[in-house]
Amino acid sequence: MYEDKEIKERILAKSEEMFTQFGYSKVKMEEIATGLGISKKTLYKFFPSKENLVREMLDSRRCDVENHIAELWMDESQDFVGKLKKLMDYVGKQTSKINGPLLWDLQRNIPEIWDEIQKFRKEKSWKKVSELIEEGIEKGIFRKDINQQLALLMYFNSVHSIINPESLAQLPFSANQAFETIIKIMFEGILTEEGRAKYLSQRSDGNVSAQ
Repeated sequence: MYEDKEIKERILAKSEEMFTQFGYSKVKMEEIATGLGISKKTLYKFFPSKENLVREMLDSRRCDVENHIAELWMDESQDFVGKLKKLMDYVGKQTSKINGPLLWDLQRNIPEIWDEIQKFRKEKSWKKVSELIEEGIEKGIFRKDINQQLALLMYFNSVHSIINPESLAQLPFSANQAFETIIKIMFEGILTEEGRAKYLSQRSDGNVSAQ
């Protein structure tokens, strides 16, 4: 029983490595078996098809992500800002893993799996980011005059409209870098201290204009 579990974990790890590097379509089951030094019969014993394999691989990753985030947020040695920084760094790294050939393949060839990924991103992330915003406001880290629902919509619309194959193809950086930039703008804004002071001064005078 333990041996079966170990073999299955090895298959999932090798598959993730190959799918991420080459994409879903270009990797054959026999190549995965060869890479692991096992027979195709053994591989098919655990995973009856390549689609079944990629689904379980993604399910395993989702489970790992949920567990890691839960552990991170329960870490009492970190203050709120420290947890927030670690969380965003982790989410950015996980986002970058799904980028590249695998992401293109899933969107083009197995759209239902891509839709499941998007649904998971929204449902799980929406709940956690909503909790973060509420806690941040309570702790005085985030401003109280910002509408929480609007902030959530801005965050998710930015992430989902940019972290996808079409948008990333037009950008000179990775999914992780794109995510980091979104977070930087969301949390820090695009105005410099001097620019912010000028903007606030004009707003208070009622003279804000597009120049």
